[in-house]
Amino acid sequence: MTLDAKLDFEAVFNSLPSPFMVMNAKFEIVATNQAYLDVTKRTRDSLIGANVFKAFPAGDESRRLVQESFERVRDQGVVDVLPMFSYPLMGDDGLEQRSWSCTHVPILGADGDVAFVLQSAQDISQLGRTVDWVGMSQTETPVGEEAYNRFGMVQVLNETLLATTHHLNRLFMEAPNFMFVLQGCDHVFDMANLAFREFVGQRDLIGKPVREALPEIASQEYIGVFDEVFRSGKAFVGRKMRVLLQSKPGREIAEYFIDFVCQPVLGDDGEVCGIFVEGNDVTDHVRSEQRQALLIRELHHRVRNTLATVQGVMNTTAKSSATIEEFQEAFAGRIASLAKTHAVMTDEPEQSVSFLHLLHQELSPYADDQGLRIRLIGPSVDLPSQIAVPLGMAVHELTTNAAKHGALSKEEGRIEVYWTLVDGERGPALLCEWNEKDGPVIAPPTREGFGSMLLNRVLSQQIRADVTTTYAPEGFRLRMIVPLQAER
Repeated sequence: MTLDAKLDFEAVFNSLPSPFMVMNAKFEIVATNQAYLDVTKRTRDSLIGANVFKAFPAGDESRRLVQESFERVRDQGVVDVLPMFSYPLMGDDGLEQRSWSCTHVPILGADGDVAFVLQSAQDISQLGRTVDWVGMSQTETPVGEEAYNRFGMVQVLNETLLATTHHLNRLFMEAPNFMFVLQGCDHVFDMANLAFREFVGQRDLIGKPVREALPEIASQEYIGVFDEVFRSGKAFVGRKMRVLLQSKPGREIAEYFIDFVCQPVLGDDGEVCGIFVEGNDVTDHVRSEQRQALLIRELHHRVRNTLATVQGVMNTTAKSSATIEEFQEAFAGRIASLAKTHAVMTDEPEQSVSFLHLLHQELSPYADDQGLRIRLIGPSVDLPSQIAVPLGMAVHELTTNAAKHGALSKEEGRIEVYWTLVDGERGPALLCEWNEKDGPVIAPPTREGFGSMLLNRVLSQQIRADVTTTYAPEGFRLRMIVPLQAER
């Protein structure tokens, strides 16, 4: 037998003996069948387009129960059942309380979101009313009353299950760790909590495979991990695993580190049907460990350099000292200057020190109240540790020599230091000029002491500085260009 006419679904809908009503997402009635009109004793024109709660007003508790059911269906896309509840309806004698059993079903639109809510309503008021129990003994329970009581028990169980489900869902959604559930071998997002949505930039996830929802991780190892968990049914634990992720729309892909667990989800047949993933972002912790390791390596490097510097200072000071007292005085001063520079860098998070601080550290004891004896003019320049240590020692030697033999050995003597930033052959460089004035008449040294060796050889070899010294009768002058990107 074949059907010659096209199936008329509207005719089918209106012919159904059970009452049905359809609402949009705003709970405005868009369709009813004839059985629904009959049970509510309303006309189609009076209902279509009306808000369901304005068309059927009720007390606070009755409305709350029904509205929460509608919202669960609309917002979560799940079927919701109210086995028994009381809701008033206009009857022949005015407003009367009626008992109902309803099922609410989501209807999806083309975009996959819930567009409509279908209500299937059954009036069960008669089950709780007294009937003519002719032929029943007094010990027998009336069928209507027994069924009504069972509906009541089902309603209690249903409300308990709903409360438990809502509590578990709230715990899942608000958990501080990220969580999500994947379904099928294509790893389609079925659920994702707020922490995970925030971690991936509030992207649209539900109903999409991982490869589509998070395309940047398709070439990373995580798809392989999910495949293996789904295939083997064995859990996977990842620690401090690197992931490249776009955390916000429009941002560049950045590096993160996560701890996570993939747990297989079994279906009714005992086979793996999905994966539950729980984890947390440990990027800050990993970055802290990396910084700590870097600082430890830097400390080892600096200790080795410092010990080598101390040994070099000791050997050279010993060679240039005529007496043990002269050695002790010179060596103690140089080690103290070295210690001051290291102390400043230790207090700075970037392990650097300003050039002005190095100058103040050595020259401030000789300054006068008017600022005429010591003049320091230049911009703010921060020096990394590799440059600051030898430069700090150089400033110490220049100051010591000026105090013993140069401008600072006379009360009217003055020192002017000018510096600026210039473009060097290997990038930014510090240009510094040290000028001594109004001191004694000087002449070039007859032998190379520690200071001369430091300025002429150590600075050029250790930090690639270009140093020029002039022993003019009117005062010592120094000009140096120091690259700010020192080579190790």
